Amino acid sequence: MPKMGELTLTSVDEFDFRLLIKALGKGEKGSRALTFDEACLLLEGFAKGKATRAQMASAMMLMRVRGETTEEISGMVAGLRRTVDKDWHSLEVDIDWPVYAGKREQLPWLVLVAKLLAKQGVRVMLHGDSQALPHRRHVESCLASLNIACCTTPQMANVALQSDNIAYIRAGDLAPVLDECRQLHQELGLRSLIQTAARCINPTNAPISLRSYFHPGLDAVHQGVCEVLFAKSEYLAGTVAIFKGLQGETECNPRVATTISVVDGQADNVKISSVTIPTLLEGFSGAKVGQAELSSDILALLWREQEPFSADALTTLMSRTMIEQALSSITATLAAVLLLLSRKSAMTEPNTTAIITTEQAVNLSQQCWTNRFNTTDSPLKQWRNRELLCAV
Repeated sequence: MPKMGELTLTSVDEFDFRLLIKALGKGEKGSRALTFDEACLLLEGFAKGKATRAQMASAMMLMRVRGETTEEISGMVAGLRRTVDKDWHSLEVDIDWPVYAGKREQLPWLVLVAKLLAKQGVRVMLHGDSQALPHRRHVESCLASLNIACCTTPQMANVALQSDNIAYIRAGDLAPVLDECRQLHQELGLRSLIQTAARCINPTNAPISLRSYFHPGLDAVHQGVCEVLFAKSEYLAGTVAIFKGLQGETECNPRVATTISVVDGQADNVKISSVTIPTLLEGFSGAKVGQAELSSDILALLWREQEPFSADALTTLMSRTMIEQALSSITATLAAVLLLLSRKSAMTEPNTTAIITTEQAVNLSQQCWTNRFNTTDSPLKQWRNRELLCAV
């Protein structure tokens, strides 16, 4: 039975979505937040054309003005996941890496971390929406220079993952309703809870999922969403890492210490802990000037050059401080992922694997980057074979 004030929900095809708008907008004393199930139904209804654009836009703005609840965001995530083609769920992926924020000036150095991990056998799925904030620099615009496939179907993604261990997917190809929601955002000129929900889809049910935020308080929101989705078995057992990303993107800022909230969950048990990647560029300044003019081809140059500070092809385009900041962003972000991989190994094989420390993770990250072209006996492969844990 529904609680007092809640609606009796029917199927998407039969439900009158005006009732949800009335619940949200009935006035100061009569209005209320949507429940998890109601938010889920609204998203599914809009995806299927049963809830109108006016109804969806009204609901998004009413929730934004009042302040979205964890239940509403979680319900939207569940609704999005139900609109995703089941063939996406069947893909084998190690790391779910949403990249929706973009960066204001800098290139997305995180894509080099994803490429390095893929080279070493870790399967990575990147997904984002470069049209949501078109004035920013997005991963999608840098794919061609690094030969990373942009895939539009699960079948294409499977081929890319099989051959290269990495694929990028546009949000609208995962859940077409996200394109419709973006159009509403652009018409209204405001954000909504959909931007947060899109980051939380984890379309392949990867055992490790990254979440970044920028505005204060969103870490608690993401944590609460994870707890709800694990409790309702919308998420399978896995780990979600939540941190304040560089300019909001899922990349660590090396100029500050990055605290990562780690949510290890399954239906009947959610554990929350934290790890901190230390500051790698204490008191650093001067790298911003000229970064907005850098071409995405810089990423390919930085990937290729073994001695970046003495490579003419690179130093004629980037100052020393720019190169140092880029390499430090790579080191910090890779260290964070290595910590998560270490924790996953320790959870699945507790008697044979130890969790590495943050210092070990940073050292291993630097070694991995230096030896990124060694695919047969790299530091990462040695560690994954448990040969490096005591030597790092």
